[in-house]
Amino acid sequence: MRTSPSGIVGLDQILHGGFPSGRTTVVIGGAGCGKTVLAMQFLVNGWTKFGEPGLLVSFEESPASLATNFAEMPFPFAEAVGTGVLLLDGRVPVNTVEAGSFDLGGLIAVITALVAERGVKRIAIDAVDALFALSGEGFQRMEFLRLLEWLTEANLTALLTVKEFEGELAIPGFFALAEYASDGVLHLRRRLIGELSRRTLSVLKMRGAGFEAGEHPYVISSDGIRALYTPSSTTAVVSGLGVRLSTGVDRLDRMLVGGYRSGTTTLISGLPGTAKTTLGAAFLDAGCRAGERCLFIGFDEPAEQMLVDVRSVGIDLEQYVRSGLLRAQSYAGGAVIADDHYLMIEALIDAHRPNRVVIDPITALEKSGGSDIAGVVAERIVALLKSRGISALFTAVTETQNGELEATPLRVSTIADTWINLSFANQGGERNRTLTIVKSRGTGHSNQMREMVLSADGIDLTDVYAAGGAVLLGTARAEREQQDAVQEAIAAVNLSHEFETLDRDREGLARRLAEAQRGLDQIAVHRAELVKRTKVAGGAQARDAAMIHVLRRGDPTE
Repeated sequence: MRTSPSGIVGLDQILHGGFPSGRTTVVIGGAGCGKTVLAMQFLVNGWTKFGEPGLLVSFEESPASLATNFAEMPFPFAEAVGTGVLLLDGRVPVNTVEAGSFDLGGLIAVITALVAERGVKRIAIDAVDALFALSGEGFQRMEFLRLLEWLTEANLTALLTVKEFEGELAIPGFFALAEYASDGVLHLRRRLIGELSRRTLSVLKMRGAGFEAGEHPYVISSDGIRALYTPSSTTAVVSGLGVRLSTGVDRLDRMLVGGYRSGTTTLISGLPGTAKTTLGAAFLDAGCRAGERCLFIGFDEPAEQMLVDVRSVGIDLEQYVRSGLLRAQSYAGGAVIADDHYLMIEALIDAHRPNRVVIDPITALEKSGGSDIAGVVAERIVALLKSRGISALFTAVTETQNGELEATPLRVSTIADTWINLSFANQGGERNRTLTIVKSRGTGHSNQMREMVLSADGIDLTDVYAAGGAVLLGTARAEREQQDAVQEAIAAVNLSHEFETLDRDREGLARRLAEAQRGLDQIAVHRAELVKRTKVAGGAQARDAAMIHVLRRGDPTE
C-alpha cells in the first residue's frame, strides 16, 4: 500500500513508511501526549518535504492560538501555514443551543470546497470529540460513520485526534467505534514513573499496512515529536573491525595487541575516583589527534568541568572543541526519562556524525526511570552505535571493591566487546589504582593486572610488583624496590670480592701450572737425551760382539 510519510523521526519506521495514503487514522491520547503536535507535523512536513497540501480543522483551538503555540517550533510552521497548510476554525461557540438533529453536512461542504480549491491531500481533524459532544449518541454514531465515508471517497490521508481521560475516551460508549470503524488507530500514552514522565505510542491496527508492534517511547521537544524506533533485528558495520584504534595510553595499546577494534563498544567500570573519565578523555584525545570527529556525552557533571579536570594529566581537549572536532555535551541524569536521553543522544550523533563516542557514565541512566528502562535504552544505544560503525566507550560506576566482577549495573558488560575494570588496592594507608582487562572479543589481550599511575605527563601502566607472594603497589612497592636495590648493590659488592679472590686463585694456579709444565718439559728433554744415548751405546756393543766372534773364528753368519 502507498504511504504518506509523516516526516517524524522514528514514526515512519514504526509505520513501515508512513500512514496509509487515502485512509483515516484515529489518534487517541490524553492531555499532554502531543496529539495536536503530531497532527501539525504531519501536515507541515507533508507540504514542505513531500509537496502535499494539507488542512487542519480544529474544534478546540483557534488558528491564532495555534500560530502562537507553534511559533517557536523549528519546523517551518510559519512558512507552511497560509501557503501549503490551511487552518480552519471549527470551534462551536460556547453559547450554542442545540435545536433539531445533528448534521455534518455544512462542515463537509466547506471542507470539500477547500479540498477542491487548494488540492488538499492531507487533513487533520483535531479534537473531533469536541464536535460530537453536543449531540446524542445515536446521531454521533451515524455522523461519525458519515465523516469516515466522506474522507475515504475524497481520497484524503486523514488523522482524527480524540481525547482520552485515564483510559476512558472523551465520549464513553461511542468513540470505541472509532477504533473499529477507522482504518488505523495510533494510541499515545503519558504516565509517571517515579517523578518522571514517560510518553509511548503504540499502533493498535493499520489496515492493509505493516507496522512495528509494541510500545515505542517518544519525546516532544523544540524539534517536535521524535520517536524511538528499535528495529526487530540489529545490524553492525563490520568492514572496519580489523582496524585498531589507539586507546590514548601506549601500554594499554600493547595490552590490547594494538588498541580497541574500530566499530566496537568498550566498557570501563570501576568505583568513583578510579580514573574512568580520564581513560575516556585519553580515547577522545587519541581520536582527535588522528583527525577523527569525536563526541563526549557526560552525566552527573558538566562537560566543561571534565575538560578542565583532564588538563592535570596532560590532556588538552579544549583545543579540539574550539576546532569543531570534538563536541562535549552534558545532561542531568535524572531530569528526564531514559528514552528522552536516547533520543537526545541520537540527535547529537545525527548532527555531529562522530567516529568516536564516550558516554560517562552510562549507569546514570538508572536515575531516569529505573534499571529496567535504563537497561533497554543502553542496549538500544549500543545497537545504534554499531549500526553507524561508531567506536564507543562507556564508563560504568560500580559499588563493589571486588575487581573480579561477574556483571555491571544495566548488564552493559554482557553486550560490550571489551571490558576493562578499574579498582583500588589499599596498602600501607594508600589507595592505588589498578587496571585489568576482563574480556576483549575477537582479539588477544593481556590477563595481567597493572598499576595505573596518573601524573602531569599523562597516564602510565606499570607491571604489578610481587614479593613473597604479595602484590605491592605505590609507596610499598617503592620502598620494597629501594630495599631490593640496596640488597642488589651489597650482593654486587660481595660478588665482586668473590670474583677477585677467584681471579687471584686462578692466577696462582696458572703460575704453578706453568712451572710444572716447564718441569715436565725439562724431564721430557732429559729423557730424550737418555734414549739417544741408549741407542748409541747399544750399536757400539753390537759391533764389538761381531768383531770378537770373527777373531775367535766362530761360525760364519748366514
